[in-house]
Amino acid sequence: MDIQELYDSGKFDEIIKQFRKGKPSPTLAFAYQKTKQWEEAMDVWTNLIAQYPDAAEYYVERGVCKFNLRFKHAKQDFDQAIEMEPDNAYFYSCRAYIRDKTGDTEGSVADYTKALELDPEDAITLNNLGLAEQKLGFTARARERFKYSDDLMGVKTIDSRAPDDYQKLKPTPPEKTTLWREFKKMLTKDGFKSFWKELRG
Repeated sequence: MDIQELYDSGKFDEIIKQFRKGKPSPTLAFAYQKTKQWEEAMDVWTNLIAQYPDAAEYYVERGVCKFNLRFKHAKQDFDQAIEMEPDNAYFYSCRAYIRDKTGDTEGSVADYTKALELDPEDAITLNNLGLAEQKLGFTARARERFKYSDDLMGVKTIDSRAPDDYQKLKPTPPEKTTLWREFKKMLTKDGFKSFWKELRG
């Protein structure tokens, strides 16, 4: 089997055993991530970035590794990726998750809002924006996000809306507040699901 076949078969340890001393590859880096060997994965991404400095997605993946290693400067890689691809909704969603987990819930709301402007029908981002707004005390607004997220995913609830109603809820940032300090103490939709799983271990 080649490296991709091994990966598709879930043989991550075998990939690491066979290919760790070879040429760095994204598949090897992902194999390290799947086995929670974050430092080794980070090193592979760093080598790949040196070879391909224009690959914005490599910065995102290295940022995931840094976050799991509790590096305070993890967000810098997401900043770099967004600077390189400012219209990539997925990158904003990734950085929003990092911001929320590191206590910057207001920044998280701003990033989720931007992601929704770029991809208005991303149900996962819509749900996560609701969670962040809820932390800031915008409960009614958060409920609206949850309702529309459910509708987009086909989940019928007592609060489900007609399709046209969704267009009335434009992604807008909440009013400024200091309540977030009280809470500092959390388909290609498949991309974000995968990202979330990596972060949550």
